[in-house]
Amino acid sequence: MTKPWYWRSLPLENRTGSEVFAALFRSHNASGIATLLESPYPTPTNQPQLSRYSICAGAPRIINQIPQMWTPTLGTVLPFLENLLQSMSFPPAPCSLLPASPTPPPHLPFTGGWLGWLGYDIAGEIEQLPDGKSDNLPFPVAFWYEPDAFAILDHAQQILWLAASEIGDIDGLEARLARKDDENSSNPLTFAPEFLTSQPDYESAVNRAKKYIQAGEIFQANLSLRFAAATSASGWSIYQALQKINPSPFASYWQTPWGEVMSCSPERLVLLQNRQAQTRPIAGTRSRGATPEQDNQLAQELLSNTKERAEHIMLVDLERNDLGRVCKYGTVNVDELLTIERYSHVMHLVSNIQGILRCDRTAIDLIRALFPGGTITGCPKVRCMEIIEELEPIRRSLFYGSCGYLDWRGNLDLNILIRTLLLTSSSTHFPLNVVWGQVGAGIVADSDPEREWYESLHKAQAQLAALKMLNS
Repeated sequence: MTKPWYWRSLPLENRTGSEVFAALFRSHNASGIATLLESPYPTPTNQPQLSRYSICAGAPRIINQIPQMWTPTLGTVLPFLENLLQSMSFPPAPCSLLPASPTPPPHLPFTGGWLGWLGYDIAGEIEQLPDGKSDNLPFPVAFWYEPDAFAILDHAQQILWLAASEIGDIDGLEARLARKDDENSSNPLTFAPEFLTSQPDYESAVNRAKKYIQAGEIFQANLSLRFAAATSASGWSIYQALQKINPSPFASYWQTPWGEVMSCSPERLVLLQNRQAQTRPIAGTRSRGATPEQDNQLAQELLSNTKERAEHIMLVDLERNDLGRVCKYGTVNVDELLTIERYSHVMHLVSNIQGILRCDRTAIDLIRALFPGGTITGCPKVRCMEIIEELEPIRRSLFYGSCGYLDWRGNLDLNILIRTLLLTSSSTHFPLNVVWGQVGAGIVADSDPEREWYESLHKAQAQLAALKMLNS
C-alpha cells in the first residue's frame, strides 16, 4: 500500500513536453534522476491519437528513508515488476480544503506507478538464449522507479496536470513553471564516430545470416552494430536537437546516475489500457519527397513494393501470434494494415494489431509475450534471437529494448528503443562525454553484405546529425 499523489490542473498554454520538463524536473534534484516521455507538439495531423500526451517526472519517492528506485538483475526483472504491480494499492485519500484534488481524472494514461526501461537482454528471461557476450556500457539492464512528483501534458485539451506526493508541493511545481532552461549548447566539440565492428566482420555476419535463411531456419534477421563518438555536448542538448530533426510520438529522455538516454523512437512495442492491448510494428521505410507529388509517388512505391509488403505482413503475423498467446480467443485483429506514417525526413509502413487481454493475464504477461519487438529481431523470433547472440559481438544493452510507464492500475505503454543514443559522462581519464548508438538492417535472402554495411553507416550518420546541428 502506498500513499496517493495529489493533483492540480492548469492551462497548458501550448507548452511542449521539453519546456515543462526543463522547468519542473531537469537537474532539479540531488538524485540526478528525471524522465521525459514526449510526444511532439504541435500535434501532427497524421495519427494525432499517438501524440496526445507527454509525461515528465522528477526524483524517486522516499519512503522510510529509502528511494523507491530499483535495478533488478537479469533473471529477476519480470517477476520483480509482477510483484511491484500486485503490491500497489492506495488507502483512501485524506480530504483537503486546498485547491488540489486527491483523485486523478481517469482518462489520463498515467496516474501513478513506475517509469523505467527494459534492456534488450531481458529477452534471456523469456527464452533460453546463449549467454556468452559482455556488455561494456554502465546502464543497468532494467531500471524502474516511482516518482515523487510528475506532470501529464494533455496536448489535445491543452491541460497540464501536476501530481505530487505532498499536497504542499503542488504550489512549488506551479511556481517552477516560470523557470527557463538556460543551458548554452552552442559549438560543442564532436569527433567522428568509431564503429565497434569492422566492415569485413559485419559483412561476414550478414553472409552467415543468409546461410541460415537459405537453410530454411529463418526468413529474416536484424543484425546491428554499435558506434561511439566523443562530444562535449550534454545529453539534453543532443535530445533537443534530435527532436527538432525528427519529432516522434514515442520519444524519451532519461537523466540517470549512469548517464543519459536520448531516444526519438517512432515505434510502440505495446500499449495496454483497460485490458485492451495493442502493438504497432514498423517495417518499411522511404525518404520524404522534396515536393508533395514526389512524396506521394514515394509512398505509392513503398505500398506497392512486393518485397516490402511481404516482409511487413510476415512481421504482422508474428505480432498477431505474440498477442494471441495472452489475449482472449477471437479478439486479436489488425485494425490498421499497411498504413503510411510520415515523419520529418522519412515515411514508414505501419500496422496496428489489437486484442483483449485474458482475465488470467497481467501487463507483465503481455510484456513476456511481445518483448522484444519482432521488427528488431526477425522472424521467427526465437531462432533469430539465438542467431543475433551468435553473430553480434557484444550484448545489445538498452538498444532495441523498451522504455515507458507501468501504471498502478495495470496500464502500460512501452516503445522500442530505436533511433536512440546513450551518453556516458566525462571523467578524469577521458575529458569528453561519449555518445553510443546502435544501427542495424533486416537481412533477407537477397541482401548484399556491402550494401547493408553502407546502409548502416548512413543510419548512424543520420543519428549523429543532431551533433552536427549543435555545431552549426
